[in-house]
This record gives sequence, C-alpha cells and structure tokens, in this order.
Amino acid sequence: MKGTKGSETKALIREAAFKQFLTNDYSMVPLKDIESSLNLSRGCMSYHYPTKQELFIDVIDTYIFDVQRIKHASDNLSDLSLFEYFNQYVDNIMNAMERLSLFVIPETNINGTRAYMTLILQAEKHYPGFHQKLSEIEKHEMMQLREVVIKAKEKGEIRSSCNTELLVQQVRLIFLGKSYQDALKNGLDVNALREQFYFIYFLIKNK
Repeated sequence: MKGTKGSETKALIREAAFKQFLTNDYSMVPLKDIESSLNLSRGCMSYHYPTKQELFIDVIDTYIFDVQRIKHASDNLSDLSLFEYFNQYVDNIMNAMERLSLFVIPETNINGTRAYMTLILQAEKHYPGFHQKLSEIEKHEMMQLREVVIKAKEKGEIRSSCNTELLVQQVRLIFLGKSYQDALKNGLDVNALREQFYFIYFLIKNK
C-alpha cells in the first residue's frame, strides 16, 4: 500500500508538472508552485524529485517518449496494406492527441500542437541525450513504413517503380510540415493530414 500511495503521489506531481512545462518555459516553472497546487511539503517533493531537472526528465519520458511510442505503435505490420498503415498511423496520432488534450486546460485556449512542439524544443535544452532518443524512435517508425512499402510493391498494391526511400521520407515530411503549419494556427488537423496521405497513396496506387 505504501508503494502504491507513493506511486500515486509521484504520478500527481508529474501530471501537475507536465501542465506547467507545457504552458511555461522550463526556467519559469518553480517547484514551489507545483507543491502548493498539490498541497505537498518540500520534503515530499524532494523525496520523489530531488531536482527540477529530474522531474522534467520524468515528464518528458512519460509525455513525449511514451506518447511518441503510442503514435508509432503498429501491430501485425506484415498484414497491413499501405492504405491500412496510413489510416492506422493517423489513428495513432489522434490517440496521442486525445491523451495530450487531457492535460491541457480547456479554458486556457492553448494550442496543443504548438505547446507540444515547444516542449520538445525545451527538452532539447534540458534533457541530456534527448535528440538521440527521439531519433531512435523516428528511425524505428521509418523502418516500419519501409517494410510496409516494400510489401505493398511486392503485392502489387502500389507501382513497383515507386522509390521506397523517397516515399518514406515524403510521408515523414508531410507529417512534420503539417504539424508545423497547423501549430501556427489552431493545432494539428488530423483529418487534413489523412487527406494528404490519401493523395500520395492514390498517386502511386496500381490502377
């Protein structure tokens, strides 16, 4: 029971910190604000997170790396057509965004996509080895897509003349470009992203 209580407290601290880091710069998030919001003592906070950087790292592990893994999760890849892969990819993004929305206070009118991208930029500064870990997740995603594209060509779903590497890169660029563009507006439009993938798909699909 003691361990469970401690885990619950740690999860509450992490969640409160995530909301703070999502809407404020790292340097502008004092631990005392998180303590007071949860009615915790300094000793309790220090027990779970001796430093702000340790708390920040745990936040990034949970809300960026774990969310990225959800976004890129794909089961039974060998059984997916490229069309099914695109739909599953976008569905995973929707699931990740829904999880993110649970921690963005609605009345604050926060652009979730912009806030999340800003948090990633903060992680580049304050999380040792962040870029390398994120790159590994992205490489895995591209490897998955590469396998699906190759099988789609072998099965005649798409044209065999399609350049596998360029297609994989194009899909990645579409996602990044749409995320950046929509971050300047009201957040990522997943339906428009799906349409972009459909457009690419029907250009290379075998008639």
